[in-house]
Amino acid sequence: MQEFDKSSGACAEFEEQIILYAAEELEGGEKDALEEHLDQCARCVKALDAERKLLETAAEGRMEPTPALLSSCRNRFEDSLDEMDHRSIWARWKESIFPTHWLALYPAASVAALLLVGFSVGMAVPWRAQLQPKAPAPKATVGSMLDNQELQSANVSGINWTPSNNNQPPQVQVQMNTERPIVVQGTVNDDDVKRVLLYVLHNNQRFCPDVRINAVELLKARASDPDVERALSQAVLTDRNPAVRLKALDALTVGKPDDASIQTMLEALTKDTNIGVRVEAINALVAASQHGGLLADPKAFGVLQERMRTDPNTYIRLQSAAAVRQGQAGQQ
Repeated sequence: MQEFDKSSGACAEFEEQIILYAAEELEGGEKDALEEHLDQCARCVKALDAERKLLETAAEGRMEPTPALLSSCRNRFEDSLDEMDHRSIWARWKESIFPTHWLALYPAASVAALLLVGFSVGMAVPWRAQLQPKAPAPKATVGSMLDNQELQSANVSGINWTPSNNNQPPQVQVQMNTERPIVVQGTVNDDDVKRVLLYVLHNNQRFCPDVRINAVELLKARASDPDVERALSQAVLTDRNPAVRLKALDALTVGKPDDASIQTMLEALTKDTNIGVRVEAINALVAASQHGGLLADPKAFGVLQERMRTDPNTYIRLQSAAAVRQGQAGQQ
């Protein structure tokens, strides 16, 4: 049963996409999925029209102030001037000796005086202290300086990497903020770097999509590692961002398909709400079928046969049929 949002009338799963679509900010697979949904859902079409009307209303020209408002503001300004004229002599004398008063009256002389004071203070500071370089942020490995408690409270502020020569893994630099800034360096083959990247995927609610996508991209080279495969499968099934789920599915296809990865692809095909993720899932299953990865999984054939008959997406129905044919050919 489709879930609807009671406030806007739109399907709850498409409410945010409709807002972005009306503002022409939706792109890629999410845009395609929404347009396909709009072809079938009158509620969401109505919600989209309402959102566009709201944007048009907000974009209309601003209202000019009325003569009454201008007159009121002018009267208040004149009253303020009268109050300034009737201030006590003592108050006006205090203002005259205040530095800001002199800055307004004699700007050139005031700037020269400030420069002279600043130069004098600078000369008074020991020059050795001025030349002392800033201490660089500590660079650490997880095992030596970052314990489990720090890792659980750490915020990954950025993941950067540079390509290496001779098809070697890229050099990775993970910037982390705990009670002190820490930089974890190495390659994805280093257990310390792998541990931090896996932590990002296992705790996806704590980190932004860009950090999670970068973690998936770097772990792709170790997709055959059981720990990495489990983290990628979790990202496919639980990450709230479809771009991360799509990237994780692509990374799973790098390793040799096994029962766990096949099951992840099947769940993404049947349960994911994003059409782009579902298309990537069927493509991955077709590739696995070509290499004999579905021969020992009768459940997979049952799911694909159901998709080829009932799936609302034409491409998925055709690709499901192709995967079934390839699997049957491999069994003969």
